[in-house]
Amino acid sequence: MITKFDYISIIFYFVFVVTVGMVFSRRNKNTSDYFRGGGIMPWWMAGVSAWMASFSAWTFTGAAGKIYQNGPFVLLLYYSSIAAFVIILVFTCYRFRRMRTVTPMEAIRARYGAATQQFVTWLRLPFLMLFGGVALNTVGVFMSGAFGIELPYVIMILGGMVTFVSLVGGAFGVAASDFVQMFLVVTVTLVISAFALMQPAVGGLSGLLAKAPDAHFHWGQIARPEFITLWFVALMFNTIFAQNSMEMSAKYLMARSDAHARKMVLFPLIGTIVGPLLWIVPPMVAAVIHPNGLGNILPMLSHPEEGAFLVTAHDVLPAGMLGLLIAGIFGATLSSLDASVNQGVGILVRNFYLPVINPQCSEKKLLIISKCCTAGFGLVIIKMGLIISQQRTAGLFDFLNQLGVGLWLPLAVPMCLGLFYKRTPPWSGWGTALVGLLTSFAIMFLVKAQAVLDPTSNKLVIKTQIWIESHLHLKLPVVSDLVSWIPGMSAPLKPEEATQTFLIATAFGVIAVSVAWFFFTSLFYEKSAPEYKANVEKFFSEQKRPIEDLTAEQVKENHKVVGAIGGLCMIFGGFVILLMLVPNDGMKRLAFLFSGGCIFGVGWLLRRISKRHQEKAV
Repeated sequence: MITKFDYISIIFYFVFVVTVGMVFSRRNKNTSDYFRGGGIMPWWMAGVSAWMASFSAWTFTGAAGKIYQNGPFVLLLYYSSIAAFVIILVFTCYRFRRMRTVTPMEAIRARYGAATQQFVTWLRLPFLMLFGGVALNTVGVFMSGAFGIELPYVIMILGGMVTFVSLVGGAFGVAASDFVQMFLVVTVTLVISAFALMQPAVGGLSGLLAKAPDAHFHWGQIARPEFITLWFVALMFNTIFAQNSMEMSAKYLMARSDAHARKMVLFPLIGTIVGPLLWIVPPMVAAVIHPNGLGNILPMLSHPEEGAFLVTAHDVLPAGMLGLLIAGIFGATLSSLDASVNQGVGILVRNFYLPVINPQCSEKKLLIISKCCTAGFGLVIIKMGLIISQQRTAGLFDFLNQLGVGLWLPLAVPMCLGLFYKRTPPWSGWGTALVGLLTSFAIMFLVKAQAVLDPTSNKLVIKTQIWIESHLHLKLPVVSDLVSWIPGMSAPLKPEEATQTFLIATAFGVIAVSVAWFFFTSLFYEKSAPEYKANVEKFFSEQKRPIEDLTAEQVKENHKVVGAIGGLCMIFGGFVILLMLVPNDGMKRLAFLFSGGCIFGVGWLLRRISKRHQEKAV
């Protein structure tokens, strides 16, 4: 039951987020400020924003539902990203920053030319809208369960809030709110985990490990090792291409220098390792306390297990802190949605309107158009969220994973390889993406996986059945062995194995075909136009030129931003500390002191640093 104190927390948070947007809106003097913070953002601010953009309410709904069912198995999904961030840290981060563009699409134009830029622009826009709708649906599931309100109404309200913050704040407003939200989400999650483990029915960490369902630690009940290994490897390669793609450079374009671009990777890297260890405890506790399912507790959800995190939070949090959790989870989704809206508008305005419709447009007018497009983009995402809420049948965990592999991976392969290898023609970018998408759709719509026991070899063979044969009843010699390397297996595919097989086939199929096609196109590089070759040489020569130091005015402006963020942290932290006045047990009141004290302390430190630097500048 949400108390009046929780509503106070939520209202204060919404007012706070709007205020952050309005405070930083004054920094948006041009589209560079609006889309990438002018490229002068300090590493810790850009790094936190990059990490916050990497997860959303899906972490607390879709992933939590999977944890409720399968326990730490979900850690494999998160840890499949570690290799990608290591590669970014060592090789890619400075390449991103040295592209010296306002949006990633401008970098794609510089590398591949206008045709590929327009192809990716019009292909990526609907994908951004789709994933924005998925993210909005995800946070809507959580809020609907928390408030008992119908999902469509929640989606419309939250979508309007996201659009407004993106509209007024721009990149700096998003990054500033991300910084506060990170401490809120992490500290409140720590409180939930601590109180959840302290319950007598759980008995601490050792009790949780002893009482958790067998499937949580005996993964053989979920899937066979061969499937789990291939699934992990497929996710790892998918993430390597996706995270190292030029399309993912937006956050790194904000960093003020090469060194800052490299140091900012530490936040998503460390967050990827440590964060999931925090997220898994509440859903696992829910599996111990509510072993018979959550349908009777959350009847309004079509997949009640996706409310596992919320149920544990409701059981253990003090009055007033559940509202902070709801605000923090909304904030986490706000970060990824803001990034989607910001990137989508940047693509439309900087990569279509400016070069195609009005090349002579002034920066002032371009900024106004950007804000108008932000409002329109937000409305489209709200509509997509409503459609997905009505049509979705799969769980959020598998639904989002399959979308990511099937739609993003074909675009990511050429945009990753093109950052490192230059001897390809201009059509290699859009050509590879198109071939990858066709491969993905062929696997998605034409191939049906099924397990058949081969009586001669006693092996479980995964067969493919083409759509034409199964639907039109035409007998074609198209049924072939996909996998026959599982000796001694006679059981049919388990549900998780069937899902994994589809993802594995999509990931490896798209990567194999796309990479082969990309390097095949290099045979035609010498026939490319001299102008294109010159542009490619310039693109790669820029990769060798370090980012120039900030001007004195930019350094001064940065110190002001640090001070402003510190002040915002102190305000929000002070509010959380005041919630100690809410009638709760003594131990639970200390939870507010812990969370609010961390946020306030960081804010005080930032204010002190900012003041000292400004005094030196004088």
